[in-house]
Amino acid sequence: MKNKLVYVIAFTSFMFLLNAQFKLNAQSHISMQSHQNSVTALASLEIGNSADENSFFSAGQDGFLIKWTEDGSGEHYQISDLEIRLIARSPNGTDIAVYETDGGLVNRVSVWNWKTLTRKYAKRFSNAVTALSYSEKGTYLIVGTATVNGIVFLNASSGSQISGKIQEQSGIISMARSSATENSMVLYSPAGSLTYINMRTGRQKARFNVAQGLKQPVLFNNNVFFAGVNDAGISVVQATTGTEAKFVKASNPLLLCSRFDRDLYYLESDGKAYALKVLENLDNNTVGNPKTVKTISKLPGGEAIVCGVKSGNDILLGSQKGHIYKTDSDYASSPSQIPLYPLTDDIYDRIYDISQAGESFYFLTKNAVFKSSYDNSFVDKAAENSNQTNIITYNDNLILWTRNSVRPVQLINLNRQATTNLFMPSKNLQSLRLFGDTLIALEGNTTVNKYDLKNNNFERLYEGSALQDAALYGENILYVAKSSATNPPSSLIFIDVKTKETVPVSMSSNVTYSLNYTENTALYGISVYENSSGNSRTELFSLTPETRAITSIMQLNDEDPNAFIKLYSSFIYTNLGKSKIISYNTATKRQFNYKRSASLPLKIERNSSRLVVLNRDGSISWYNPELGTVLADWYMTTEGQWFEF
Repeated sequence: MKNKLVYVIAFTSFMFLLNAQFKLNAQSHISMQSHQNSVTALASLEIGNSADENSFFSAGQDGFLIKWTEDGSGEHYQISDLEIRLIARSPNGTDIAVYETDGGLVNRVSVWNWKTLTRKYAKRFSNAVTALSYSEKGTYLIVGTATVNGIVFLNASSGSQISGKIQEQSGIISMARSSATENSMVLYSPAGSLTYINMRTGRQKARFNVAQGLKQPVLFNNNVFFAGVNDAGISVVQATTGTEAKFVKASNPLLLCSRFDRDLYYLESDGKAYALKVLENLDNNTVGNPKTVKTISKLPGGEAIVCGVKSGNDILLGSQKGHIYKTDSDYASSPSQIPLYPLTDDIYDRIYDISQAGESFYFLTKNAVFKSSYDNSFVDKAAENSNQTNIITYNDNLILWTRNSVRPVQLINLNRQATTNLFMPSKNLQSLRLFGDTLIALEGNTTVNKYDLKNNNFERLYEGSALQDAALYGENILYVAKSSATNPPSSLIFIDVKTKETVPVSMSSNVTYSLNYTENTALYGISVYENSSGNSRTELFSLTPETRAITSIMQLNDEDPNAFIKLYSSFIYTNLGKSKIISYNTATKRQFNYKRSASLPLKIERNSSRLVVLNRDGSISWYNPELGTVLADWYMTTEGQWFEF
């Protein structure tokens, strides 16, 4: 089956065309496509005068920010390969601050200019970030951290840290809001306090004991009321006195309000439907009993709402499946259940992997393998796929396998359309590499196995621990990349396949990975180094097999544990630094940068005339190898056609 390319105009309105002139160094995509997995945060523009005041942002575990406008269009741009936990919009209407984390060691706050899609600055924190907000005029970016001195003030424009704003230890805080003048602020600590600070002197003005461990802490009615959620329900506090005005029993409520809302709205679910309820303000001293505004139908397929925000009369909701929904705060005209209005849809079929096939390429989706090229744009369905995630081209065959799985490795004969199981991994398969007629499999980060495709022979080559990669150099030498923390104490070793002699390479790096070479070339790889001060650098290197001499080719003054290397002729391609593709010509020693697309690069393939990049969102980007700009971005539709941006 062959399908022709379907062209899509990325900017669908005059305003998008107008904004495009500011985005010369980056490219976003406009569509209704959902996040790839759970939505984690939503943010409207509560303060400031801006043409964007009716827009809002969504963030997800996929590292994407999406700006949603009044016409329902979403401007997509991936800023991180990490989960985004928190976002905050600057009153200037242009900047947005995000908290990115891997849930452990990496805790980073970065600020982005959305007009230019450029990062203004980034700050690393040693502990988890618990709160993120701009001061009312946008002078400060306020960061709460899980430490005794829990609050950090940054100059919102430059990112430089400002001291003296708080004289006493604040402890861990989960909410920080400034006054309109930025002369004072209020903090909520999960330890059970609501504290007012004079920002001019740094002194405490007042402190009230309130309920401990409240989640979703918010202010509403122009900061007159404070509210939060615990396992039993909703606590509403008169914020100027610290007195609890009302406690309302509720089951997993989701608070929906801005500080300027007079009343407190929240979403509650009984497992059968959602109820939008409101606690109405009574004379600024207390709130009334809950009133049901409307009953909302349960989402199909076990989909659940996990976050939300109220923007004017609109209520925006995000689900754990990545979808965005919309409703309003108007009372329903009848008690009947009403559906949420979806702003997103699953328009595209994710491309999991790509592989070169002469002057064409194979593209692997959940259910099929497609063959196509940029120059003819036809889509030819080459084979079926039963949910494998990785592909290798082998002569007139395809090899399909699944990373982090013990699913069988399959060979598809394209001429006969016959599928054969080659072998079943005994441990989760971490990588599978093809060298001539030999497959090298890394299982469980402990075992390197060899499978001879001609003789159907399976052999164990090496066992160790903390293994990262393996490459068969010629017929008899196996290079294994690993952590230097395990024996032998080197991040790169080579093994004589016949004699099993193991020799460590003299390297001071902590870990090595992404080994690669082509015939009659040096071995290339990437190593991460960490000094005694905890500072990291990542280095792309070459190793001359005859002398074992190591040469540094390029460095990054940070840790990048997932960078890749692709070799073609005299060119080395890498995504070192995560944000773009870099090529290095080993003959001329010249480096060349390619501009990125809306999503971060994940893998690269190349033939004589085209460079194709697989992006993290499952799209592909085409390049002329000699030019730095994107020729086109293609998405595979669920109907097996290309959509072009």
